[in-house]
Amino acid sequence: MSLDDLRRGLARYSDGDYSDAVFRTQLSVEDACKSILSFLGVEFEKTHFPSVLVGKLISDKERLKKLNLNKEQIAYLTLIISYASSLEAQGSMPRYSWETEERIIMPSEVYTKEVAKELLELAIESLSNVIKFFCEFKDLPADLSTVVE
Repeated sequence: MSLDDLRRGLARYSDGDYSDAVFRTQLSVEDACKSILSFLGVEFEKTHFPSVLVGKLISDKERLKKLNLNKEQIAYLTLIISYASSLEAQGSMPRYSWETEERIIMPSEVYTKEVAKELLELAIESLSNVIKFFCEFKDLPADLSTVVE
């Protein structure tokens, strides 16, 4: 799902629909973070802020020790959440307009080509570190190994 949303986001960016591009890449990064949580056996409720949960996981020394992650894996998780949190902070802004006292502001007014490009670059950095994180595991299930490749 993460890869599909990334592809959609890049296509929407190419089409000039920058707010939808941000929305799609935001979903991509959220799903990638959720895949890490699921892979590590972390149960979680519905959330649009999975990087917060990853952050709590790596700050819980007892739980982290049980997961037996190496320093590189922890470093990748730290990078993932640093990039992902900026995208998650966009919330519903790329999808919906918002009302001020003076007027309604459309997402297209906020998400210009330059803003979308910066956010897409953050998404790609985050997803790159997701791949590096998973590559640290030598015996991945075949379906996950194929996706990581």
